Amino acid sequence: MTEVTMESQHKITDDDEQQKSHVSVSPLDNHEETTNGNGCGQWLDARKAVVNRQIDSNVTVSIMLIATTCILYGGDVRTLIAVGAGGDLASLILSSIVLVLFVTEMALLCWCKEKYLRRPNLVVLKNLLTLDSWSDRDSVFSFWAQIANASHFGSFYFWLDLLSALSIVIGFLWVNRLGRDDPYDIDSTDTDRATIAGENSARVIRMVRLVRLAKFFKYFSTDNHSFASSEGSSDATSQESHVGAEMFDRTTKKVVVGILFMLLGIPLLQPDKSQYLTKFSMKMAFEHRKWISTNVIEEIEIKQLDFVEAFLIGRSHCIDIMYNGFNDTIQLDTVSSSRSRLQEMGDEALDSCTINDDDYGTSMTALFDVTGRNREDSFLGVLLTSFVLVLLGLAILSFNQDIHVLVILPIEHMMHLVREVSENPLGKQLSRMLDNNMHNDDGMETTRLIRTISKIAGLMRVGFGEAGADIIGQNLNFSHGTDRMNLLGNGRKIHSIFGFCDVRQFTDTTECLQEEVMLFVNRIAHILHSIVVQCDGAVNKNVGDAFLLTWKIDIANVTHGCEDHNYAADKALYSFVKTMIEMCRHEDFLCKFSPRTLSELYERMPGYKCRIGCGLHFGWAIEGAIGSSKKIDASYISPHVYMTESLEGATKEYGTSILMSEPFYDLLSKEAMAGCRKVDIVKKRDSERVTSLYTYDIDLGVEFSKIKKKTCSKLPQRRKTKFSLIAVQSGPNDSDLVGSCLTGENGDGEIPTIKVTNSFPKIWRTDEDVVRARSNFSGKQREIWALGMNAFEAGQWGDARDHFNSVLDQSGGMDGPSRFLLQRMEEHNFCAPSSWQGYRQT
Repeated sequence: MTEVTMESQHKITDDDEQQKSHVSVSPLDNHEETTNGNGCGQWLDARKAVVNRQIDSNVTVSIMLIATTCILYGGDVRTLIAVGAGGDLASLILSSIVLVLFVTEMALLCWCKEKYLRRPNLVVLKNLLTLDSWSDRDSVFSFWAQIANASHFGSFYFWLDLLSALSIVIGFLWVNRLGRDDPYDIDSTDTDRATIAGENSARVIRMVRLVRLAKFFKYFSTDNHSFASSEGSSDATSQESHVGAEMFDRTTKKVVVGILFMLLGIPLLQPDKSQYLTKFSMKMAFEHRKWISTNVIEEIEIKQLDFVEAFLIGRSHCIDIMYNGFNDTIQLDTVSSSRSRLQEMGDEALDSCTINDDDYGTSMTALFDVTGRNREDSFLGVLLTSFVLVLLGLAILSFNQDIHVLVILPIEHMMHLVREVSENPLGKQLSRMLDNNMHNDDGMETTRLIRTISKIAGLMRVGFGEAGADIIGQNLNFSHGTDRMNLLGNGRKIHSIFGFCDVRQFTDTTECLQEEVMLFVNRIAHILHSIVVQCDGAVNKNVGDAFLLTWKIDIANVTHGCEDHNYAADKALYSFVKTMIEMCRHEDFLCKFSPRTLSELYERMPGYKCRIGCGLHFGWAIEGAIGSSKKIDASYISPHVYMTESLEGATKEYGTSILMSEPFYDLLSKEAMAGCRKVDIVKKRDSERVTSLYTYDIDLGVEFSKIKKKTCSKLPQRRKTKFSLIAVQSGPNDSDLVGSCLTGENGDGEIPTIKVTNSFPKIWRTDEDVVRARSNFSGKQREIWALGMNAFEAGQWGDARDHFNSVLDQSGGMDGPSRFLLQRMEEHNFCAPSSWQGYRQT
């Protein structure tokens, strides 16, 4: 029964407590008064809340709806079914009951609803009505607008309720008939016009009562109105937005006001319904009676007068005629049979008309039975009331439907999109929303705005990454209630697998490629990122020739087995192994440059192959924003991140493509461990922990292109496609990173489409590429290597030398870890130092 925005409860403050008292009061007394005042205020607020809920309850609304319907249709229905004094009394009782309900409702709303009875702001008015305010005004219009706003009294629905209550008071029969105890007690010089004016006034009063139900349209819409997307419930919000409620409320008010003015104006502009035949008959009878009273009376004249009165009664439902001011003794029996009905008829069933002659001091009054006319008017009144109600409802729904579809739905969709970005920036549901928005274009500015917001959200997801998800959520969250961005807050400690990979010979490659080096890096990133995302990893930093990748793990699940952390370590290792294999397979894609660039590249580095080195480590890090308000990067700060970079740098020394730390190795499944081998055991100078280093044996010299030939999609020449920033983060099947950013200016080339099956840990046995890549390092070599490592740790370097040389010979001199450890032992003539404790100091 009130506006949507009326949610806050009115709090009572006692002005007397704010006044200073000359009587000294002890602190204890002050405390007691404050406590009592707060308790009283809380009690009042609680009572107001209870009353508010009762007013808005379904029972109360139903009662008020029934009462309103009764007052709208009651008078017309009473006229149709029961005419008489009993009907008048029933109408008076019903109107009195409804009036009491309306007045009671208004009183309760004024007490418990803060904005229902808005009062003028006297303080603001006092400040405005000064010379300084007048001199500092922006414009005369804005100045008077401020005064009007400050002096506003009541609310729209307050005045609507008041008008409805007044219409009942005006419509009371005892008010309309005040001073009319005698039906002949009429003193008017033109009763016909007075009767017509009274009929118009009655129609206006009837129309005023119709606007009462407009409030219920608003009330029911507020409670039950829900916005659902035409595309499905997935895009619908759980509740109506504030702008939607405000637009609905304002549209409803304007429709109500427009129809109200129309209803008030139309009856006043209608032509008068003069009964010319009745008036002519009365004039003829009145003139004939005056002529008879002033002349010699004959029988024929009396019969003529009797005929005229009979004609008047027969044509106009006249039931009684009275002559005043005549001194004759003429008595007519024309209306004697109809006078007996006067006592049985109600006031509304009678109408009168009087003709005066001031010169002779005579008058003629005729009473008419208007029961038939009243019933016809009542029937038309019922139809009109129903028509206006239907018109009002359809108008409100029609106007609001257009606003809802064209404005409110897009705004709510935007708010839902921003809310989804703030709550789950990297979620798959958001990815689907963004992807759907990108394919929507109906030409509307709101739709284009949604697409722009989707692009901005996609850019934020790609730019901030997983490390910046909290930054996005905190700054876009509506519940925080701050307009300022909070970018440089405290970090968050996380545990994660960190992977760092570096492009080999990148400096020389950059000097050869020049501008085309961006194509080269983005092609590598396309392969690496697509595989990492499909393996549930996240890309954090792209630093030219290097990439930092993460797999977050709940520390509580680390010691429980690979299944509890969803084989995160296996996925991280597999991502790098698979990336190296795919880079070998798609060498033509990576090195597709202009002829001049290719010539310079192969001239400087004959037989160039694109290779990367990778380091993997598990540990903690602080996740957050690094930088200033001018520029930030969402990243990780931790010695464990540096450890990952050190491992990648050490791959060049060990002659391997992958180097893993012991904490990471311990997280691997048995299937993954089967392809790994320990290559060293070291202790950093600034650390007390001894850690083992591991590698995964893969031979990248295998011709992988012969295994799978159809792993890429050929793009038509001169076709340029869009680079999807969303697809990189959205899901494993998205590979829209195509176009000139990968294939060059002319758009020619093969864009790899790489798909990974998340069937861990059996993927180490089922992936033909991985099995083939590690097949050259046999089980016998692993046994010999294990014996050599045991001898190396035990300080028996002579035996270790023999085992490592055996592995090196079987690999054709290509085993990097064997060469590295042989070189380290050779520095000490293959004799362990006296301080040897089973590890190397680095």
